[in-house]
Amino acid sequence: MQYQPAYQSPQQYYVNPGQINTSFNSGLEAISRCPSVYIKQRPDYLESLGFCEKKNVYYVYQSDTLGNKPDFKHQAPIFKCKEESSCWQRNFLPGACRAFDLKVKQYDQKQNTNTVFRLSREFKCTFLCLARPMMEVQLENGGKIGYICYPFMCCDKGVEIRDENNTLQYSVKGSCCQWPFLVQLPCETCQRARFDITDSQGQKVSELWKESAGFCNALCNVDATNFRLQFPQQSTSRQKALLLAAALFIDFNYFEESPQDQNNDSI
Repeated sequence: MQYQPAYQSPQQYYVNPGQINTSFNSGLEAISRCPSVYIKQRPDYLESLGFCEKKNVYYVYQSDTLGNKPDFKHQAPIFKCKEESSCWQRNFLPGACRAFDLKVKQYDQKQNTNTVFRLSREFKCTFLCLARPMMEVQLENGGKIGYICYPFMCCDKGVEIRDENNTLQYSVKGSCCQWPFLVQLPCETCQRARFDITDSQGQKVSELWKESAGFCNALCNVDATNFRLQFPQQSTSRQKALLLAAALFIDFNYFEESPQDQNNDSI
């Protein structure tokens, strides 16, 4: 069943992924022709049993113009994103503070491919408006694509997306009065949250949705966050890479818990 989003950009029409030209070579060109992507985190069932927090792995799938969930059995991802971080930070620091590198590679099941771009964030001991985290997005050759900034917000949740010159490109913001931020319930509706994407003028241009990981995964407290990201029309491949990075940054900030956090929640 196709999902009809609450927001549709002007003159939007449905295009199936099978109708989209995917004859790209490599690198950012793989994302330049995608109207939207679906980000699926690989679930780790050992974490739900109280074992140590493992490195996050995400798969990025090309989706249709309405951002519907792809057919995972018959459609290969375009990117694989793997976290590199220290064991003690994953297990003793909250996701919003810990340092990590996230390598985004073009997906190939048979061989290890080159990194397309990477996300790097340093450790920050954040308190209110002090020492706000920032993540740098750069090409594998070291060329900067931009930054994901985590500004202080009293009520809303979100990030700012800036280019390599630190110029604001987009803001991603969601209300704190949504179920995932209030209480953890296994029903699929209670796992969904919407983030509005606005341009530098404050005009809404698209949406990012945190999607349900499934009733059983949520009931067993399995760490598996999924996102549905619709790209703004006329956005460049670099801007799409930054939006993808922003979705992953939001997962670490708001939906990632260390085993110590989970123990505190259960007390």
